[in-house]
Amino acid sequence: MLMKPLMKTPRDLRRLGAFLLAPLVLSAALLAGCGGGTSQVDPFSPSRLIVMGDESSVIESNGRKYAMNDERNAVVANRCLDQPTITQMVATLYGFVFEQCNPTGAVPKAFIHARVGARVGDPATGLAAQIAGVSALGPADMVTVMIGTNDIIELYESVRAGTITRDQAIDLAKARGKTAAAQISAVLATGARALVMTVPDVGQSPYATTASAADPNARSLLHDLSYDYNGTLRTSIKPDDGRYWGLVLADDAVAAVVASPSSYLAAPANTTIAACTSAKITDCVITSDAATTTLVTGAKTDNYLWAGDRYLGPVAHFRIGQLAQSRATNNPL
Repeated sequence: MLMKPLMKTPRDLRRLGAFLLAPLVLSAALLAGCGGGTSQVDPFSPSRLIVMGDESSVIESNGRKYAMNDERNAVVANRCLDQPTITQMVATLYGFVFEQCNPTGAVPKAFIHARVGARVGDPATGLAAQIAGVSALGPADMVTVMIGTNDIIELYESVRAGTITRDQAIDLAKARGKTAAAQISAVLATGARALVMTVPDVGQSPYATTASAADPNARSLLHDLSYDYNGTLRTSIKPDDGRYWGLVLADDAVAAVVASPSSYLAAPANTTIAACTSAKITDCVITSDAATTTLVTGAKTDNYLWAGDRYLGPVAHFRIGQLAQSRATNNPL
């Protein structure tokens, strides 16, 4: 059962590392106390974090993300640390930084291979192309993968355009789930470990809200495409073994917020409308000067589920990031 997030504020974010490392300390103590012929299982300690997927995992060279960008921090270089994305939270767990968000000038050990607009099988942006761009994947690597939202929207729009039927779109969603699983399985075959995120139900997104105005079947089809893609993805990765990869149920996390907004979001909570007014999501900013803030009236970083029509806001990134950190520390990777 999903639990209410324990933390949402920047102060809480700074305390997150200590909160999540506590289970590791306890686990080590318990293992050390075991006698007999048992041996201690060391937690997986990667030397690199490799990030794959679509724009939900991208940080631009200027530090901006495909979510809300909080630019109220007086120290410009530190702004990219505020309202962290899912993959930033995974990087923080290992003490890694990205080149695109590195205010202290540390040696980057987290690398973004995710592509803007990526679809699973696209020859230029898909997972195969992203994997090919990584130098010597191996047992010292942790890989995160979150991809599929753009596929689901593409398939839906093909049905709307009349180029494929609903049933064909469902079959294609399953096929793309299998393709993603096959590519993740290829990553695991190198000895690398992986955290695999399902994609949120696009039928619950602002994109679906807008589409529903002209198409009463939009939410239903977008939900079914999301469900079948996620279901095929999560059941097709080989080996099906928690020693090699962990599943992060981002769709369940988002569904929990939709079901009980006040349990996760500040008031007035909103789960149906995009917080950002900017056409380009990386221009979505909240500033100290209200006149230059590009959010709709009443929107804040902690009360809207969605930043854009298909892009999650800070609360969702934080919640899913917590789940990813928990999976990374509790799976026997």
